[in-house]
Amino acid sequence: MSLKQPRSYQRLAALYLVLTVGLVCCWFPWIKTAQAEDGGVQVVLTSTPPLEHIRPDRDLARVTLTALLHGQPLSQGHMQVQLTAPPRTQFVATGFPRVEGSALLALDTALTDGTWTVQYLFPLRGTYTFDVGITPVPGGPAFQPTRLRQTVHISEDPAVVRNAGMLIGGLFLLGGITGIIFARSAAAREKLWGSAIVALLICLGGALIPVHGVLADSGHRGTIVEASQGHQVIHGDQGWELEVQASPIPATVGQLVQFVTWLRKDGTMFPGLTDVHIEVVHREEAHTVLGAHLQARQGHTLQSLQFYDGAPHTVNVTVRPVTGEVSDVAPLTATLGLEVVALHPPLAVKIRMMAILLGVFVVGMAGGFFVPWPFKERAGA
Repeated sequence: MSLKQPRSYQRLAALYLVLTVGLVCCWFPWIKTAQAEDGGVQVVLTSTPPLEHIRPDRDLARVTLTALLHGQPLSQGHMQVQLTAPPRTQFVATGFPRVEGSALLALDTALTDGTWTVQYLFPLRGTYTFDVGITPVPGGPAFQPTRLRQTVHISEDPAVVRNAGMLIGGLFLLGGITGIIFARSAAAREKLWGSAIVALLICLGGALIPVHGVLADSGHRGTIVEASQGHQVIHGDQGWELEVQASPIPATVGQLVQFVTWLRKDGTMFPGLTDVHIEVVHREEAHTVLGAHLQARQGHTLQSLQFYDGAPHTVNVTVRPVTGEVSDVAPLTATLGLEVVALHPPLAVKIRMMAILLGVFVVGMAGGFFVPWPFKERAGA
């Protein structure tokens, strides 16, 4: 009896431990769900096409942000959204190095059905950050002001990956052929140092090209300012007036441009709910970069966005009142033509990319020079 009794206690203790662990595992999901439901407003982000299928600087994505209060769409509120580009990479640069880590847009809108949709052409691969702020409005549901952060990842375009692989493979193959030629010829080995010096001078010359380009841009700014149209006033029927102003002008890659709109009736700013639609078109490539439908509590709004490509753009701003008897008023559209100043990539990025490509070539040349290929000539042959 004295030997069996401790074993029975051990079995009971083990059974009790298993039941306790099971209850805790079942309890934790409920706690997380309860905390999420008690946390106030939530934001659900969806995209068409799906994020994993979007190609940067090629596919126009339709991103929808849905604000939920206790699991239901928020009937009334105010939303502020800021989109930040992926941070600067430490190895291979993206197609727009000046844009990395900068704010791409800062928009705000009134919520009437809990959702806000924007069409946007993501310029870079990497992880983007959406900073969303939601605040209550008079007459709407009561909740604590909420700030949330969501991230989305955009993969590199497979065509870009393929082309980069072909370039690296071609440089490696060229280096290997060069190494074999040097290994087979004693005279070529004597000229190796001279060729290396010439290659070094070429690399240094390529590194100085961005500096010269930056100086050239600084002297071209005056012409761009005269070509930009950053302010327009549109007069409609029955005393309606739309004014749109963009600043600073000219736009510069890596910096936000503010768009201020005023909708007036008989010289007085319209005090009611206003629909604002912003469309940004890349004129050289004839495709839409941004399409956003916003609602303002009054006829004055301030929105910000960045032009990441140094090319002419057209910005169409369409505004109309949607409150009461004036909801049938024809919309007013202002069109701005903006030039964008393109800045060359930072010198460090240029040098890093040249070093990577030169390193691939040197590795290939070393392989061709030192690997004992069967068809190499023997020394003294």
